[in-house]
Amino acid sequence: MVVSPSAQAARRLVSLVQQVLPTEAVVACESMGEGVSHTQSALMRGRAAALFLVDARGRPVNETARSLQQAQAARADAELIVLADAGEIPALAAAMAALGVSEQANVLSGEPDPGLIAGAVRAAALRLQTSVTSQRHHRNSAQTIGALELEVQELRARLDVAKHAAHHDSLTGCLNREGFVEELRTRLSRNRQMQNVLIVDLDRFKSVNDTLGHQAGDQLVRKICTAMAGVIPKGAVLARLGGDEFGVLAEALSDTGLDSLCRQILQVCAQCRMIGGHEVQVSASIGVARQGMAKTDVELVRQADIALYAAKRDGKNRYKVFDDHLDESHKYRLNIERGLERGLSAGQFRMLYQPIVDAHTCRTLGFEALVRWDSPEHGSISPAEFIPIAEETGHILDIGDWIARQTLKDCRRWRLPYVSLNLSARQFLRHNIGERLLRYAADADVHPGRIQIELTETAIIDDVERASRNLDILRKAGVRVALDDFGTGYSSLVYLKQFAIDCIKIDKSFVDNITRDRQSAIIVASVSKLAASLGMSVVAEGVESADQRTILIACGCTALQGFHFGRPIEACETEALLEVGKLTASSVAPGA
Repeated sequence: MVVSPSAQAARRLVSLVQQVLPTEAVVACESMGEGVSHTQSALMRGRAAALFLVDARGRPVNETARSLQQAQAARADAELIVLADAGEIPALAAAMAALGVSEQANVLSGEPDPGLIAGAVRAAALRLQTSVTSQRHHRNSAQTIGALELEVQELRARLDVAKHAAHHDSLTGCLNREGFVEELRTRLSRNRQMQNVLIVDLDRFKSVNDTLGHQAGDQLVRKICTAMAGVIPKGAVLARLGGDEFGVLAEALSDTGLDSLCRQILQVCAQCRMIGGHEVQVSASIGVARQGMAKTDVELVRQADIALYAAKRDGKNRYKVFDDHLDESHKYRLNIERGLERGLSAGQFRMLYQPIVDAHTCRTLGFEALVRWDSPEHGSISPAEFIPIAEETGHILDIGDWIARQTLKDCRRWRLPYVSLNLSARQFLRHNIGERLLRYAADADVHPGRIQIELTETAIIDDVERASRNLDILRKAGVRVALDDFGTGYSSLVYLKQFAIDCIKIDKSFVDNITRDRQSAIIVASVSKLAASLGMSVVAEGVESADQRTILIACGCTALQGFHFGRPIEACETEALLEVGKLTASSVAPGA
């Protein structure tokens, strides 16, 4: 914007500016009022006057200063170049200062050289370009910073959500295992009051999922979690550690307070609940670890897990507090677990055979195969110790295969009608157990009719459909079936009929009391009568005296087994038993 009252001077100045800034639009005005009007019009079109070249030569100083003030008001950051008479420059400078005109205005005196004017215009343009670039960068930086700040806020929000999700259970909303352990670790690091860690595991929860589906299982978990949250003390923490396992972290509990808390949890877990239109009832087992010598979260959780395992092993629906005895027992079980596979490959297992005799004649009818483990580390280990561990770890499958093969090899040399093999629940429910046993029998050249398998009721009811398929294969081949430990489980007549059991084995617990407990004798007599009516034989286990034998015969037992007739012996000793005439059973039917 060139402002000059002289048209000739204005043309020269416009030409000069166009030479310096050939790409810019240059407008000439006679007065600053006209220039301000042009400026405002340009702003409406999206353009702005950035440089005012004012020719003030021969004009009153105050008028020039006010014109410059108008230009600055129209565009505060505009560049001002003033051509003034040399003698008036001091007065103009004073007037400009009085009116607040920018001190950066460039005043050229007298009849300035065109080159000097061009240099001033070029310098002003450069300053403007630098200012615009700086402002653009500032705006871009502000936008970038704003975007980054928004991104940071969003990231923090996502991190908060992710952290919450990482430490909380999506099904129940309470802490998960990671959150539980972190809370325990935090409390231990702050040296707060003594911590008590409770691990709660639901009993029979798997059956809910299997029968009603996983949605019903999830609903049950939520309801039990809510119920437990209502009984834990103030300041305690509840977590779902996974599946049907929960954790409770409580501090400063006395022995009485701990007992009360555990009993309340057991009570609320055992309540009957409606799930999907069905009444569902489960129980819980609890393992407790109390902060004593244990100083770390890892050790406390480990101790609680050991105590939980003991509570499960002792019958469930109870709680156990970790102590040194449990620790030693757990370490022993771990040693047994590690030694099972090694013991099988090293030939540390051997088979013994206990005779099953005719109740009246005492003639040996067959043998029950019993496994023994001679461990170099622990000596002779009872099957009651290592078989449950083998069941839990899955080693029972390999051990069971070895027992079957070895027993059938030994059986080949006998003139006895049958050998009785114990099959665990896990072994029997193997999908191909029938084919495997028949293959082992064929390898040993033993007819399947000389084999009797002993099953507990648990092995049958855990999976009735699979049990039925396996039994169908074995029975069609001629294998007999005995129901072991009858009277200690469900003792359901439905299973006796459904699976056509050949033989019932009366549990030793009834035989032990039969000479002094009339009730035991009545139960044995009732079972014997029931078996006879269904065409089954009855074997009483654990007979240790002549008096027991007499009463068992009176109760209707057809066969007996126990130390009174012989302890378990090596396979080679059965030959000697045959030779002395104590075995003459070639005409006796299996289990008769």
